[in-house]
Amino acid sequence: MPRRPGFKCNFRRCFADTFREWRRKKRIPLKQVAIETGFSIATISKWERGERFPTGQNFELLVAYTNQPPYHLFCALACRCRSARCPLKKSAPG
Repeated sequence: MPRRPGFKCNFRRCFADTFREWRRKKRIPLKQVAIETGFSIATISKWERGERFPTGQNFELLVAYTNQPPYHLFCALACRCRSARCPLKKSAPG
């Protein structure tokens, strides 16, 4: 789902969409992510559906696994966000 600048942020939904999109672009099966990260397929699936959110420590592991900046996993558009109220805009470079 494409996001428009100025949309109201929902971190759980943004993370779910962004993480799933990253995995699909890389063509990494859910099972492979589970094996390589040590999380269960069910846990990762719940993250991707927005039903759950990773704990702080688990989020750090995902940041290392994806090799993405933390703000990018919350919102791929954080660098270009036009919303003055976006809390990620302040932490995004650029």
